[in-house]
Amino acid sequence: MYPFFPNILKKDTSYLKSLSPFETIWYHVPELQNWSSSSWWFFLLFPKQKEGYGPKQMMFTFASRVGKEIRVSTSPSRALNNWQPGIPLPRSVKNGTDEFWTTVVGWINDGHQVHEEIVHQPARAVLKNSGSLKAWAKNGFGGEIKINPELTYGIDAHFKGKKGEAKFTVWKVDNEPMTEPHVSDIRTKFGGTHLVAWRKFNFKGTFASPSGTEELEGIGYFQRVCMNIPMFPWKWIFTYFEDGSIFSLFGPYLGLQMFRRGNKWLPPFLERVTSSFAIPGYFYDAKTQKITSFPKSRIQAFVDRGKYPIFTVKAWNNEGDNISFIANAYGHAQFLLDRRILKRMWISRLNYNEFMYKVEKLSGKIGGRVISKQTVGQGWGNHEYTWGFSL
Repeated sequence: MYPFFPNILKKDTSYLKSLSPFETIWYHVPELQNWSSSSWWFFLLFPKQKEGYGPKQMMFTFASRVGKEIRVSTSPSRALNNWQPGIPLPRSVKNGTDEFWTTVVGWINDGHQVHEEIVHQPARAVLKNSGSLKAWAKNGFGGEIKINPELTYGIDAHFKGKKGEAKFTVWKVDNEPMTEPHVSDIRTKFGGTHLVAWRKFNFKGTFASPSGTEELEGIGYFQRVCMNIPMFPWKWIFTYFEDGSIFSLFGPYLGLQMFRRGNKWLPPFLERVTSSFAIPGYFYDAKTQKITSFPKSRIQAFVDRGKYPIFTVKAWNNEGDNISFIANAYGHAQFLLDRRILKRMWISRLNYNEFMYKVEKLSGKIGGRVISKQTVGQGWGNHEYTWGFSL
């Protein structure tokens, strides 16, 4: 009935039930993959600074997808003929080892400017269930992550490219329920998503960019996600506040942005006309260690206010809890995920954008507690605002 999507509802992944969420990071779940699948391992790092966890910020990722020919480039003007193999199907994991092509990508915002392509390297990835993922090219560029057995949920990471290098270690924040990785396995007749999300951890390391080398430490977010469905454009807001509280929203959306391949904005009014499937969100209060869910929310982009857009963010629930703020973007990083289809007659593209932002005009009330800069401190975050449509 659904010839383009295998029925993953009954696929046997019972072996995953014996694993902890942290152990599941090192599994790629090939049983669930189909022609539309993509896989990502990424770190989003927020160093501790004078006013909370910004403006410095970094991201490092392994980006992969199924396809005979795929391409990861940092902008439309750099989308040259750097095609590479995608993840092959079908395939099997032998002796706990899974091999596939990936692209290692990383950027650093030094607090004044964004340095893209700290690393940008296609490489053959080797994923071992024992706890490592390595993808190094012959030129010595690429990246790896591996378990550090001396720490609780410890991971050592190393990324290196033409413009810089990062070596850092992440580990669990003690005595906070939000710092436990968790697994989501969403399956439908049209595909699904298998996710390991780690919403807060400690990190410490050395980061080198064209602006210099720094020793930094702070908190961060990690995700290993296998998407087994075409990539609609989505909006993902993620914020750390100065006291360690977290606010996040995520959801795919419909709009004329689905037909945009480059970077030219729509007329300002049309840029704000989107229809979201669902943008559920939550606020984690570091003081009370309670999580409040928001089934109702809205994110709008204002693209005529300066070099970068500003985003208005609102979320609420039926109990009267609410939060709103302006996400004032001050930096932008990008890469394009392309795939040749129809025997090279057409190129499918997802335009993946990250806007670093500062929280302004924060207001709200959750569980009777006023949410403001005075109660939770300054907020800094990252907004994934993607467009296009990846088949």
